[in-house]
Amino acid sequence: MMRSLAFAMIVAAMPFVAQAGETVNYTVNGEAFERYKAKAAGQSKGLVLVIHDWDGLTEYEHKRADMLASMGYDAFAVDLYGKGNRSVETGAKKAETGKLYRNRDRMRSLILGGLSDARKSSPGKAVVMGYCFGGGAALELARSRISWSIISASRKGENIGRLRPCRRHL
Repeated sequence: MMRSLAFAMIVAAMPFVAQAGETVNYTVNGEAFERYKAKAAGQSKGLVLVIHDWDGLTEYEHKRADMLASMGYDAFAVDLYGKGNRSVETGAKKAETGKLYRNRDRMRSLILGGLSDARKSSPGKAVVMGYCFGGGAALELARSRISWSIISASRKGENIGRLRPCRRHL
């Protein structure tokens, strides 16, 4: 009973977690990208790679990475659009996601490039998750037969403490 109450209190407080991470520049195949890095509170339980929704890397992914860090994970929110490319209008968002859906090899390469950069500071077990477009990107990575665990979430408003992991070792 007490454990359930404590867990409920932690989950309820998660939206108020202070931003603790930092923006880090990296390159993939000579192109500039940026990611958001939030280190685990205490000893790391592993690495979680967060793939953004169609808005690109925003405060939303930063907040989710901070929440994961407060739960004991090294969290890295990667950028698949390129440094400074933050689409605002719907047409631009469709264009950016469309480029990656039409070139799945590039999509996988950008995810793996972000993962490679994240592994420089967090070499342990890794999980990939994403929201909406990012969930589709995580599933695309799973289809590529690379071996790891995948968590995919597709609703932006879902409480991260309530996500159900879908684990598949490929």
